[in-house]
Amino acid sequence: MTPGKSPIEHLVVLMLENRSYDHMFGYLGRGEGLTGQEYNQIDPADPGSEKVYISNASGYITEPNPSHDLVSVEKQEYGEVGKIVTPAPMNGFVKMQIETAKGDVEVGKRIMQCFNPEMIPALSTLANEFVVCDHWHASVPGPTWPNRFFAHAATSDGVCSDDARHLYNMKSIFDSLSENDVSWNLYYGDIPQCILLQHEADQLSHFKSFHKFFEDLENGELASYTFIEPRFIDFLNWKATDQHPPHDVRFGEYLVAEVYDTLRLSAYWEKLLLVVLYDEHGGFYDHVPPPDNVPNPDGKVSDDPPFDFTRLGVRVPAVLVSPWVEKGRVDSTLYEHASLPATIRVLFNLPNALTARDQAANTFEKNVTRTEPRTDTPELLPVLGEKNAIKRLRELLHVDAHQKSRLKQLLYGRRSRASLTLYQKSLVELADRLNEEAKSNQPARAGQILHEHDAAIHVHESLMRFLGKK
Repeated sequence: MTPGKSPIEHLVVLMLENRSYDHMFGYLGRGEGLTGQEYNQIDPADPGSEKVYISNASGYITEPNPSHDLVSVEKQEYGEVGKIVTPAPMNGFVKMQIETAKGDVEVGKRIMQCFNPEMIPALSTLANEFVVCDHWHASVPGPTWPNRFFAHAATSDGVCSDDARHLYNMKSIFDSLSENDVSWNLYYGDIPQCILLQHEADQLSHFKSFHKFFEDLENGELASYTFIEPRFIDFLNWKATDQHPPHDVRFGEYLVAEVYDTLRLSAYWEKLLLVVLYDEHGGFYDHVPPPDNVPNPDGKVSDDPPFDFTRLGVRVPAVLVSPWVEKGRVDSTLYEHASLPATIRVLFNLPNALTARDQAANTFEKNVTRTEPRTDTPELLPVLGEKNAIKRLRELLHVDAHQKSRLKQLLYGRRSRASLTLYQKSLVELADRLNEEAKSNQPARAGQILHEHDAAIHVHESLMRFLGKK
């Protein structure tokens, strides 16, 4: 590596959904994981109540979906609302899950179940072969929308809920890249949540269906910065790959493996850094108290619920993947999602920070330390499941789901009748918002769509109208 010049010309980020560090990596045996003695009591206010210890018994599907709005996270961290202390005792996860499960104590106890690393071999292999960051925290102790906005803009504009109606006018890292002639693309599984950050029509061409990722790689058109959003909603044989409960975690494993395998065998491998991380903890147990002394990004606060944006959220899994990082390294630096735009600014020599948060955030390019790229990195990641089924599911990642569904129509795959999660409901609201932005006369569907299949069609058709493709 030439002194002062990074070999990294391309940064690729894959952000999955709703898992804590302990839930996925606690039993990995590296970094600040679990000792086996961690527990929550059924009632943290009662010293005599039953202790529920952590275990590695997690299955691939979690129901019900753990609550993870800001108020619920406050209960998980502190045992109750309004009792904020330093450090947070992290003692209310079982109590909150019992509440989510409508009083079912046995279901509530399962929130302490974490993964045996052998059950998630793709992610575990990356963590063992490259750099695992064991103190990467969500930017907000709350749900998906604000945390993903911090990854893109180092602020959520004072919003701490999944709000599709807010007018998000803050400057994003995409704006900074465009202003400085640095290429970028965002690839989405079904609908890009952050599309509301784009207010200029000439930037919409950067938003591409995920199957285009493989085409761009093959054509030598990988952008300097790439952000990948998984599929959030089941559609026929195209399974949701986000790992958001109650979706099967294995489908996210297949996505991780397909992205890594393709990059590893591409001409870009020795020019890139891949980051695999999660937007927030999704209500799952973690034992490390989040920091509570970070700067408010832009002076904005939330009134309902009240929050001043000076506390980070729960730890999430994060892995840095490149032939230029050392094998098996643990990076215990404090990171948060604003570390993404902060690192992009360093890698691509952008002039200004977006907010006070990314100005203060630690950057992770320091892990690119080797003078020569490694030659022993795995060519393919292992995954679990029936071989032919895995092959079919991974092949579908390369296919435009809605084009193929029009050809096969309803003969291809089964309609998902699963009820919508709160996050999926917010995506339906986003679709309605896009119809309004496109000046479409389509009626609003939020509150009317109840199942995944109908939601998948609605968000796709709304996005196509917004992009001017329908």
